[in-house]
Amino acid sequence: MRIRILKGFIKKEFIQIFRDKKMIVALFFLPIIQTIMFGLALTSEVKNIKFVIFAKPSDYIANKIQSKAVSSRWFKYIDDIDSTDFSIIEKTIISKKAEALLIAPKENLANAIEKEKPIQLLIDATNAVRARQVETYIKAITTDVIKKYKPNLINNIVNLDIRALYNHTLDTAPFMIPAITVMSTFIVTMLICCMSITKEKEQGTIEKLISSPITSSEIILGKTLPYAIIGILIICFIVFIGVFAFKVPFRGCFWQIFITGLLFIWTALSFAMLISIVASNQQQAMIGCFIILLPAILLSGILFPVENISQNIRWICYINPLMYAVNNLRNIMLKGKDLVLFWQHCYLLFLIALIVSTFSVKKFKSTLN
Repeated sequence: MRIRILKGFIKKEFIQIFRDKKMIVALFFLPIIQTIMFGLALTSEVKNIKFVIFAKPSDYIANKIQSKAVSSRWFKYIDDIDSTDFSIIEKTIISKKAEALLIAPKENLANAIEKEKPIQLLIDATNAVRARQVETYIKAITTDVIKKYKPNLINNIVNLDIRALYNHTLDTAPFMIPAITVMSTFIVTMLICCMSITKEKEQGTIEKLISSPITSSEIILGKTLPYAIIGILIICFIVFIGVFAFKVPFRGCFWQIFITGLLFIWTALSFAMLISIVASNQQQAMIGCFIILLPAILLSGILFPVENISQNIRWICYINPLMYAVNNLRNIMLKGKDLVLFWQHCYLLFLIALIVSTFSVKKFKSTLN
């Protein structure tokens, strides 16, 4: 092996790498993003649990359980819910204002403990893993508080009537199928569309399109609509498999899935167009896709609950279309209620898609010109 020739090759490759500014960004951006997210933002610990106790204001034990839960720093105090109004219990958990509700009997918790009556605990089990940990935390805190009130508690066990709502078997499939639907659709539509447009640029055929009697709008729609159709078919296929093969409940309407899918695919294709304009070749396009895909997936609630993410990073979640699409699909399939929440997520998806697509189309038109 000739060292002089090897040195020449190494020097040439480094010069080629550092000459391309886009490649430098890709090389250093991904490790930095991964370090920040896994070091600061993402954790598998269950935090910021939205826990509400429905009881009378004079219920001493209920107040002690609430204060102990909040002081443990695992639970989040919710101050915009009237916890004395028992008529809003169902609405509270459907609208995701709370994910765990402890419902005291009408007299108070003290009487229920003395008479050994069951105390109802409702948990939103759309996320089965999180629901199990929430149940464990609440049982531990409730038992600890009640033991101080009643030291001779039989077997140190509190009689909790636990109801896991929307996923009573606590299976992971109902939680993961909507997430896989969104993730697969986003990856396929964005990556393939982006690579297709970049390939046109790389092969020089984009110049033929420009010189032909076709408007820029027709070029954009012609290049993106096929992938929009593919994206809708992917969503329908995965939802069908989830419902019939994995027995995932479907409590909503198909038109809700269709509207969410259209808005989400619009966003994915807008990002694809933006990347393809910036990228000079397919290699850069693929790296650009992964730069967007990695944080988008990790900060969407697909793998890690958004509530666990640090406040310094969490703002990114609220501009992430995957988060709204995942929440909508989970609510449609597992809950099937609360149209207000559905339209809120659709509106935010529409807003993100409109902003990104407007910028991408303007950039694309200026590039064609």
